[in-house]
Amino acid sequence: MQRHGISRLPDVEGDKPKRQRFKSYSIGFFHIDIAELQTAAGKLYVFVAIDRTSKFAFARLVDKAGKMAAAQLPHAI
Repeated sequence: MQRHGISRLPDVEGDKPKRQRFKSYSIGFFHIDIAELQTAAGKLYVFVAIDRTSKFAFARLVDKAGKMAAAQLPHAI
């Protein structure tokens, strides 16, 4: 694709929005996301926790996604 010059999106004319940096956090502040996975055996949910400072990531698969599963995630880290 690079040989044909199509490996990137074309540059957009006009003003580009100013890029902002993420807010600084102390170590231990985790951002948690959840996603649903379809498997042959049924649904699973994956919780992903990312430390904003060290960029350490932790993932856990669970059968049911709810408040209790999310609350137990930090204890597993």
